[in-house]
Amino acid sequence: MKGTRLRISAPAFLFAVSLPTLAATSTFDTDAEGWSAQGDIEGPLTWSATGGNPGGNVFIDDLTTGGVTYFVAPSLFLGNFAGAFGSQLTFDLMQRYPGGPNQFDAEDVILSGGGFTVVYDTANNPVNNGWTSYSVPLSAAGWRLNTLSGIAPTEEQFLAVLSNLSSLRIRAEYQTGADVGYLDNVALVPEPTTVLMLLSGIGCVAFAARRKRRAVD
Repeated sequence: MKGTRLRISAPAFLFAVSLPTLAATSTFDTDAEGWSAQGDIEGPLTWSATGGNPGGNVFIDDLTTGGVTYFVAPSLFLGNFAGAFGSQLTFDLMQRYPGGPNQFDAEDVILSGGGFTVVYDTANNPVNNGWTSYSVPLSAAGWRLNTLSGIAPTEEQFLAVLSNLSSLRIRAEYQTGADVGYLDNVALVPEPTTVLMLLSGIGCVAFAARRKRRAVD
């Protein structure tokens, strides 16, 4: 069985490895770590030292004033994350609501940067009163530009977002009516194999260019 290979143009490879690689995690074991809210409420989240998956977590109590509420990442998660291309954004979510489910669809993860905004729709919503773990691929496949009905971004566009990430939002509200959204264990960490793959691609491009020059000479 052949392994999956990332296919990126030579300019994209060069762009990806020409910038430093960042990594960010939030476990919320000691505080809210600078995360905030956007939507029905604005500003700081509520932090709890217990009830996470495990340990601490943050949560948003929906005010039901309209709109969709999001967890908003702090500056630790912003900047050049080109090295995370091909890896995963991981996080844990939980929702709590009274009565039966009355779920609605919306953009679940929103990334902005480099003049583009890309959105992602996860396969399922977090369960009621239980933690659900998510692993969102950080490559163009499955994402859309601006809205869920938008066109798919190119690899170069998605890489432009990651290389100058200015906003990372994770949906906190899934229920029409009163609900509480919980977040834990957010990680945006490049995988060593992905970085090595990018460097390998650069090596192949450089080698091919060198051979071509020698052939011309």
